[in-house]
Amino acid sequence: MPKVTINDTEIEVEKGTTILKAAAQAGYEVPHFCYHPALSIPANCRMCLVEVEGAPDLEPACYSEVSDGMVVKTKSQRVVKAQKAVLEFILLNHPVDCAICDQAGECKLQDYYVAYDAQESRLRAEKNQKVKAFPIGPDVIYDGERCILCTRCIRFCDEITGTNELRLVQRGDSAEIRTFPGKELDNDYSVCTVDICPVGALTQRDFRFKCRVWLLKSTDSICTGCANGCNIHLDHFRNEIQRYKPRYNPEVNDWWMCDEGRLTYKQVHEDRLLHPTSNGVRVNWHGVTETAADKLGDAVADDGADSFGFVISPQASCEDLYLAKQFVEQTLQVDNLYLGGKPDGYEDDFLIKADKNPNRQGVAAVFGGLDQFDDFDQLIDDIESGEITSLYMMETDVPADDETRERFVEAVDQLDLFVLQSMHNGPFAEKAHLALPACSHAESEGTFVNVNGISQPFEKAFEPHGDSLPHWQIFMRFAAAMDTPFSYTFIHQIQDQMFQATEADEPEDVTQTPAE
Repeated sequence: MPKVTINDTEIEVEKGTTILKAAAQAGYEVPHFCYHPALSIPANCRMCLVEVEGAPDLEPACYSEVSDGMVVKTKSQRVVKAQKAVLEFILLNHPVDCAICDQAGECKLQDYYVAYDAQESRLRAEKNQKVKAFPIGPDVIYDGERCILCTRCIRFCDEITGTNELRLVQRGDSAEIRTFPGKELDNDYSVCTVDICPVGALTQRDFRFKCRVWLLKSTDSICTGCANGCNIHLDHFRNEIQRYKPRYNPEVNDWWMCDEGRLTYKQVHEDRLLHPTSNGVRVNWHGVTETAADKLGDAVADDGADSFGFVISPQASCEDLYLAKQFVEQTLQVDNLYLGGKPDGYEDDFLIKADKNPNRQGVAAVFGGLDQFDDFDQLIDDIESGEITSLYMMETDVPADDETRERFVEAVDQLDLFVLQSMHNGPFAEKAHLALPACSHAESEGTFVNVNGISQPFEKAFEPHGDSLPHWQIFMRFAAAMDTPFSYTFIHQIQDQMFQATEADEPEDVTQTPAE
């Protein structure tokens, strides 16, 4: 492997490593705009120029590969002069409107100006005016004056999505990004161009002027939009999610996520069930726990376990499912299990999966497969025939079309006991004899297992809304009230036992592999 000396630091790197990557390994940042690790390297911004001993000209660090014995300087006078010149050229026509720019606080031009330039502009003529707030697509707004022509967005559409909507038009200081005639930036991953834009040229319509980024807190989490389980940064402010941004994981989603998945954060705050209710009357957790214990015990004793159904949700975490399994087997001692969740939807050959539930594989891992679950149509038949007279349901998602969903809503009226444990309200909560508010994934911690069998932890972002609790804590309360207490205090105790159990009884298509 070649050895290279960067700013008097000698390191050994893999053959083919670029100077930019080698410098990063040595602990030195080389500023850059056009370079992105997932895209081709045009070396057109010239911000990453470095001095290579023996070379007559400065070399672009993003493109040039190291060779054995190479000596590189990233902070010499020649390099600093070149960096200042590049920034001065970029800022000639760039508006100095950081105070109102939506990218302020996470803009590389802003950062590099402070770190590498910080000099007054010598321009005394009027700046060249370009298009502002131009809707280049339904989800993306383009500001031509702020664009530095790094072409990251063009390369993304050409190389990642293959949709080829964007191009560079005009020349010199009149050049701008535009769509091809008759097209707009409207692919399933269009907002990824906003993620990779180093300045404020591309902004997301949903987040635009919504919240200053320095007010946001970011939590590592998982997108719940489909079974792929894209790794995300969950950015939130005052207990409210403001946006999802993709978090790098080469095993799952690389640098990307789909536009539809980004907007699933809104479900966390829509139509929330915030307080326990008994027959529509708001009660506290102490009261509803005692009531639930009595009603559940009576339902199993009077009608028998064969008349009691339990709906498991693949929207819930593995920890929630593990406690649900124990609650079903040890406390209720019933066998009629049905699988809820969202119905299948659109799928592509990149990240979007047809299964719109984040943890179906987790259900399979916790319960040792899916064979013991009946489908939702069977549940409706069983209720209508009178075979199921009591039902405990996790979440309100129904894996069926609208007609079948309405049929289920009507069938619920026949039940002697209907307990709903869910994040959302809706017609099910209105019909439930007991409605129990459950947390979203943003208000708890846990694990999802994605479609490829990769188990991925997610963290708690903020405190639960209202009186909602994690599913597993609700099961703990009810089990204790029904004289079958579980011996857990903290979630890590559940996780330790859960992973031991699932490793011993795991279907072949599920692996317990931690996410990057």
